[in-house]
Amino acid sequence: MAETWVVNASPLIVLAKAGRLGLTGDLCSAILLPDAVAHELLAGPADDPARLAVLAGWGRRVSPREIPSHLVAWGLGALKPLD
Repeated sequence: MAETWVVNASPLIVLAKAGRLGLTGDLCSAILLPDAVAHELLAGPADDPARLAVLAGWGRRVSPREIPSHLVAWGLGALKPLD
């Protein structure tokens, strides 16, 4: 399996609270955690399982250089369009 996933916060929060964050490792070979998503998770409660996973190094944090405008239109959160 050579899939790489770029993840959003909501599914990670749900999987972590259900104790199933490890399922992602069964489904893909790499997980990219955009900085905006990491910041959202880290802003959660101190005992939140998703926050604790990020603090423990879960996922590979990345900082996108460019975000295509069609992705911004999806309304996923802290995205700014390219000019």
